[in-house]
Amino acid sequence: MGRILVTGGSAGIGEAVVNALIKQGHEVITTSRQTQVPSQSHDLIQWHQLDLGSRKNVSSFCNSNIWNQPFDAVFNNAGFGLIAPIESATDAAVRTQFEANYFGTMALTRRAMAHFRDNNGGTLMVNTSIGGRMAFPYFGYYNATKHALEASYEALWYECLKSPIRIKLIEPGFTQTHFATSGMHKSGHESPYHREELEWLFLSMKKGTTATPPSVVAETVVHALFDCNDRLRYHAGKHSGKLLMMRKFLPDRLFKILIAKAVLRR
Repeated sequence: MGRILVTGGSAGIGEAVVNALIKQGHEVITTSRQTQVPSQSHDLIQWHQLDLGSRKNVSSFCNSNIWNQPFDAVFNNAGFGLIAPIESATDAAVRTQFEANYFGTMALTRRAMAHFRDNNGGTLMVNTSIGGRMAFPYFGYYNATKHALEASYEALWYECLKSPIRIKLIEPGFTQTHFATSGMHKSGHESPYHREELEWLFLSMKKGTTATPPSVVAETVVHALFDCNDRLRYHAGKHSGKLLMMRKFLPDRLFKILIAKAVLRR
């Protein structure tokens, strides 16, 4: 059985992955942004507090004694989403988004890489999104953080080709979680130029009729964690593979028309 670190394990995809791993008998070290440990408890789960938006907190976590024992895998899952028009988002909101989703995650990535180098192997994985391969209206800054993670992990994949360290990307489609509804942050949504579209977007996200349950995404995550080949990307959930295929093969203009109709009703 393995010893695995899963960040953001208190809800959504992270929680589903933690539950799937302990069912298989793995020891899971997981994190929550809240200082109060979640009520979920199990002999195989060890909780730690981690706020990726706090450099001090990330540094403390990276220097903690949890790294004294070897990890078999690290799944960088924690993060949050920002819904904001490009033109009206505040600078503070954008910087906070990048601090948590990108800079905090990459600091943990560098710590995990040092750990795996010392222990001669392991699997390092990050949860991005299909939004790391394309962009959606009002998710531009969130998508930008996922594009940055995709680029960094793709480069890291090449840099680890001569090592026993496996690098993996998980690309979920829209997943019905607290993250995707009330867990999203907002900025600049009072703009009169975007109010109508944003109200419809918030409503459609809460309904979530086409979203994938996090347990389905977790199945792909667990498969990827123990997949010994050198595959980099794994799409997860319904519509994710279809959208990625359409983005690759449809003419750019046609794909953008489809996305505008789906998200903006235009």
